[in-house]
Amino acid sequence: MRCTDTKSTWRLIRSTAKKSAAKESIGKRSRWYVSSSPPRLLRKIFGTRPAVSCLAVWALGIGALGLQCPGHGVFGQEVPAAQEGTPEVTLENVRKILRQLEANQLQQRDQAEKQLVELGVGVLPFLPEVNARTSGEMKVRLQRIRQALQQSDMETFFEASRVTLQGKMKLTEAIEKISEQTGNTIQLQGEDAMTGVDVELDVEDEDFWVAMERIMSHANLRINAFGSTEGDLVLAAGGPDASEEKPLPFSTGPFRVDVISVQSSLPFNSPIGGQLDLSFQVTWEPRMKPVFMQIPMESVEATLPDGDSLSATNPQAAPEIALNLGGCSTQVDLQLQRPARSEDRIDKLTGEFVIAVPSDRHQYVFEKFGSGARQSEKFGDVTVTLEGARRNGAVYEMRVLVEFGNAQGALDSFRGWILSNEAYLLDAKEARLENVGLQTYAVTQNAVGIAYLFQINGDPNDHKLIYESPGVITKQKVAYELENIELP
Repeated sequence: MRCTDTKSTWRLIRSTAKKSAAKESIGKRSRWYVSSSPPRLLRKIFGTRPAVSCLAVWALGIGALGLQCPGHGVFGQEVPAAQEGTPEVTLENVRKILRQLEANQLQQRDQAEKQLVELGVGVLPFLPEVNARTSGEMKVRLQRIRQALQQSDMETFFEASRVTLQGKMKLTEAIEKISEQTGNTIQLQGEDAMTGVDVELDVEDEDFWVAMERIMSHANLRINAFGSTEGDLVLAAGGPDASEEKPLPFSTGPFRVDVISVQSSLPFNSPIGGQLDLSFQVTWEPRMKPVFMQIPMESVEATLPDGDSLSATNPQAAPEIALNLGGCSTQVDLQLQRPARSEDRIDKLTGEFVIAVPSDRHQYVFEKFGSGARQSEKFGDVTVTLEGARRNGAVYEMRVLVEFGNAQGALDSFRGWILSNEAYLLDAKEARLENVGLQTYAVTQNAVGIAYLFQINGDPNDHKLIYESPGVITKQKVAYELENIELP
């Protein structure tokens, strides 16, 4: 079997990884790694250099099973020579550098920290957990390393996933392959009726939305924005009629924008002289889980064929856009100045939206809370404080305050997303105990206090409270441009 067989290679990596220490480490710290796409998983575990990825896969046991990669990367790509003096991202090498973090000389400790950051996000699964035995300096350094690596990962997170798909195949097979390559979950609504549909594609290293547009055009599909509560991209039959003129979708990075409707109104009891209502849909790759979106209306401008332009009727506004719970699309409604009746189209509509996406979840661990003493832990831009634990009737009430140094606007609306963060107990045998209820007790601009209720049998000091929250929220400004929009 050669390394160009992507699907077989990926299955082999998964099955072999289950037996490896690396997989065990990943499972404990970052469960989402194992559900990532093949290229994304390899980049996260082994770094960004193809040569390192290839060697690391062999080290997991693939080579022993007969995978041949002479002169090629895991997916058949040419690999450059590895840089001299750069260690591979393996558990053994990471452990060697970690030991230097506790060296006697400050210079050695600083150099080890710098070296771990330079190795890239593949280091993350091999970093040790911080516990009560971790020294104060080691704890600070590990937190700095994790924060730097996660921030680096978020910078590439806003890039489009890449797809390679060639030949004639069943629609269901094409969707499955794209999901495997990108880590994006995709559903076909009414899949049974589409099992016989064939598509023929020639997509090589293209953006995710470019590949999806070709599939949707071939199979006459459309995006069903409300077809899932699991964050999946849902495609349904009934795409636009090819004979009808329709504005082309716009895509940039992991985002796609589609015009939904345009209508003009002329209310006689209004001083604004009428307006043009234009709605479009923003869809993102399902791997993203945005928590906040805003439209600065001053950025919106519509250009007409004669060169005149229309601006928003409310240019000073910056409304927050509601994100569909569990979906990967949302609708944006713009109010523009009403054009003259002689105008038949908008040549170009430009604007921006601001979107905030959380980083990977970090585990905040609190032990020996039976006395009710206050405990705090800071990671990245987030401080989580166990403000107290006390018995309340038959249950223990644990008050957790989550503070973001810069919430990037994600806490401006009522914090539904933060209430979905997991909070649970682990008993002395590491068995998980779920909370039996929760309620907010404090809300500020950058913080939320949540009281969790747990039923604890025995000594509370034999349990650990685990709270999971993203350590960083990254805000991105995304520019869009829609063309040739027909006016009513």
